[in-house]
Amino acid sequence: MNRNHITVAAGILYLAAVDCCLADSFTFDLKATGRLEFPAWIPDRPLASPKSQAELSFPVVLGSDDDDLALTVVFQEEIGGFLSVYWESALGKRQLLAPNLFENIGILNQRTLLINRPTMGGPGKVVLKSSQAVLNVLRVRLDWARPGVVRLVDNVPNGALVTTGGKMFAPEEVDGSQITPIADSWEGRILTTSVTDQPERIEKGIEFSVAVPAKVDRVRLEVLVNGLRLDQTLTLWLNGAAVGTLALEVPDLTDPGYEKGADGAIHFTGWRKGVFILKGAQLPVGENRFQFQTPPGAQIAIRDFLLQLEYAAN
Repeated sequence: MNRNHITVAAGILYLAAVDCCLADSFTFDLKATGRLEFPAWIPDRPLASPKSQAELSFPVVLGSDDDDLALTVVFQEEIGGFLSVYWESALGKRQLLAPNLFENIGILNQRTLLINRPTMGGPGKVVLKSSQAVLNVLRVRLDWARPGVVRLVDNVPNGALVTTGGKMFAPEEVDGSQITPIADSWEGRILTTSVTDQPERIEKGIEFSVAVPAKVDRVRLEVLVNGLRLDQTLTLWLNGAAVGTLALEVPDLTDPGYEKGADGAIHFTGWRKGVFILKGAQLPVGENRFQFQTPPGAQIAIRDFLLQLEYAAN
């Protein structure tokens, strides 16, 4: 099933505060040292279990409100491995929520999962399980997601998740399944179409071919990028010529993907949106070839490569 491209008119959906020890949010950094303060709804310290398939569990006590729980995990991917998520009830019964958070890109990544209230039912544990003895998890953030109002201007189904920092996820992006391509859609003369159908590594120079059947007036390119430093970008090549560099978003500072390196530099792990606008004349009728040039030595992945094409009036 393809995803929809969400457009928001106005929204009210809150996901807690930003401090790691405030009531509605908790961030656990596995590399940090020092004393941690735990909110009342995490009654015990997270438990790491050394096994052939390592586990990390977070005890959770549900509050009186009818909130869902948003789980964001920052991790190092291993090709061919998995990082699963379970909900374990107080009686020890486990329910698989996500068979594999990995997206088969082999670099640092982050994913968000929404655990709904009926699934939890009562007190229990969020359990992360690795395919190997090393967990490969860097940080975990838990947020209570309060029901709210999100007004959507198209036919996207209800159930979207909006984070404190403004990230918006379609329901199928946070249900634990593998992420699917965004469905093609029309609005007047504007077609939004997916160029890619899965995450891909691009540092070896992958070319993407797009057929344009008729004259277009404007083209907007959008792509999610993972692996770039905050001071880096991608150069867009079209039909063998460099046409410019992508404008890349800088995530909200509450995002758990941020980390201060040993050199003092700020690094970010996760998907960031890049955009570029093209004139219609730059995309002639017929086959057009797109390519992204990466910085030297960088390991870069993309997904959700979209084109919005405004076709000329007849």
